[in-house]
Formats: sequence, C-alpha cells, structure tokens
Amino acid sequence: MDPRLERVLFVHAHPDDETLSTGAAIATVAAGGGDAVVVTFTLGERGEVRAERQPDVDHVGVGEVRRQELDQALRALGARGRRIHGWDDSGMSWIRSGVAGPAPDAPPTAMGMADPDDLADALGVVIEETDPTAMVTYDADGGYGHPDHVAAHRASVIVARRYDLPLYVRTDRPADVAFPLEPVRQRVLDALAAHRSQLTVEGDDVVHVGGQRRPLDAVEHYRLIETRPPRRTRWLLRAGTLLAGIVIGVVGTFSHQQVPWGILLSLVAAVGFIGGVRAASGSRPMTIAAVLGVVGVIALIAIDPLGRGTFGTERALVPTNLPGWLWTIVPAVASLLALAWPDAEATRRIRMAAMSQAQQRRPDTEPTEGDRQ
Repeated sequence: MDPRLERVLFVHAHPDDETLSTGAAIATVAAGGGDAVVVTFTLGERGEVRAERQPDVDHVGVGEVRRQELDQALRALGARGRRIHGWDDSGMSWIRSGVAGPAPDAPPTAMGMADPDDLADALGVVIEETDPTAMVTYDADGGYGHPDHVAAHRASVIVARRYDLPLYVRTDRPADVAFPLEPVRQRVLDALAAHRSQLTVEGDDVVHVGGQRRPLDAVEHYRLIETRPPRRTRWLLRAGTLLAGIVIGVVGTFSHQQVPWGILLSLVAAVGFIGGVRAASGSRPMTIAAVLGVVGVIALIAIDPLGRGTFGTERALVPTNLPGWLWTIVPAVASLLALAWPDAEATRRIRMAAMSQAQQRRPDTEPTEGDRQ
C-alpha cells in the first residue's frame, strides 16, 4: 500500500456520499489494513426519502434515519466515522441536467453558506484526532455542483495546506490513483443497500430517490491536487509582502517620535503586520519577507553606519530615547515570536507525540486487575 494511504480521511457533506463517490477507495484502504475514517458535515436533513422509509422518518426524523444508515454503511465498508456538528444540509436545486446549485430556501445554518475557514477549523479538530496521512474529497465543483460538496472541497484544501497533507479529489478520468470496484464489490453493494432511504441498486445501476439512474463506477479515479498557490504566485506574494513591510518600516521610522499616537500606531502597524502575515498565511517564507521589510528598514537606519545620523543628516531618525528603543526592540521581538511559533502541522505533531507518550505511560500508572482485588 502507498504509505500515504495508510490512514486516510474521507471528507463528505452528507450520508451516502461516502459510498456513492468514494466507496471503492474506502473499502480498498480498509481491506488492505489501512485506517479509513469518514467525516460527515451534515446528516442530509433536506434529502428526499423513499416511500418505504417514510414511517421511520415520521417517527425519528430524516437526520436520524440517515445517521443510522451511515453507521451501517461504514461497518460494511470497514471504516470509522466522525461527525462535525454546527451546520445543516443546504438542499439544492437543479440548474440544468446533471448540474445542481444552491436551494433558494437554504437555512442560515446551511453548510454551503458557511465561511470556509470555519469549516476548516472544525475539520482541523478531526485531523488532529485521527492523524491521517492523506485526505480525499470531492473535486472543485463538488461532482455536480452541490453547494455542500463545493464547501467540503474548499475546507479540505485549506486544511490540507495548513497541515501539509496530500489531498486527492475524485475525477472521471484516469489520474494519479485508481481503485477498481471488483475486488471490493460486495462491500460497496452492502454499503449502498444500507442507504435504502435514498437509493436502490438494480443490476449495475444505482437508482436515486429522485429517479436519477447512474451506473456503478467500475474504477474510481483520483487526482492529487496542489493545495498551495503556483510557484510564481508564491514569489509574487513574498515580494509584495516585503514591499509592504518596507513601507511600514519607513513610515514608522519617520513617525514613531510623535508621542503618544505616532509610536503607538507605528508599533500596532508593525506588530500587526508581522503577526497577521504569520497567522493568515501560516508560511515562514512569507513571514521572513515581512520581517525583512519592517525590521530590516529599522535596523538599517538605527545602526547608522556613517556615524553622522541617518543619510548623513545631523540627527538620527531613531534616537536613543524611549520611543526609539521601543521602535527598535518591539518589532524585533514580535518577529522572533512569529518565526518561532509552530505552524499547524508542527502543532499537530506535538499534540500527537504528547498523546502517544500519555498512552504509553497509562499502563504503568493504572492499577492492574490484581491490584484492584
């Protein structure tokens, strides 16, 4: 097995998506001894229901029925499940044949209307809990345009970038990885049968509750996507960050002697810029560019290599008084903290190492059965 597929997190929006879209991949990972974890954002509360399941829906609700079906399907596939709370099914409307769009009456808590960063934060909790070696989700258009699928893709891209994880997306064409259905066909068929409120299997076709019919995919194809911007874009962003830092450094140097607002606003701008770049990008190269821009200007002027004041003038622009020392030291300290602060992947590894050590110590600290007696 590809080492990247030892622990795979499959990110989905609704119950039944995991089997319809990635069933062969989930079953193959599980059958090969890997750990397949399926995380689901909603319970598909706005989905239609086949008539035979309507009495159960009337009794416990659509969400509970579909949750039970998901549990059964995951057992058939050999996967574990995780549920993210806080968002509801957006629903959808058909724009044209085979292409969906947002439902006009989507609730305020709809997943498709959520901030992608909020979804990514919730997904990050699952990442830190399960420690996957790879992620799998829908492609950029969600397969057929469903707003929740698109939202799941966007959140997955953010998380994969934060935690430096390979991200695979479903595609209809041969790409980087392929999972044939035949070796795990029975597992997938059993999982499909579990979702009986949503579909039936007739021969080699899946018939959805709305009457749509589609053949079972003989092979599932996946493409490994680059979650970071292209190299050229990254260098342009770094150059822009450097230039912005230089501007902040120059303006602050000329204005920091104006007490109190000059020094206060200069420090807020410098520290906020450096910390903001680190927090928003999570990139040390971008942070280094910000630091070089701000602190580099301050250092160049404060050092005063000519000994006659900056640029040969009679007085230094960063004199040895309290505002001068604050303008020299505070951005430098902020820079050190920003550069030393661990990124999301480093933080995850620290937490996983701490959890591993705690688990190793637990048998030594907990009493044995004989001790209890």
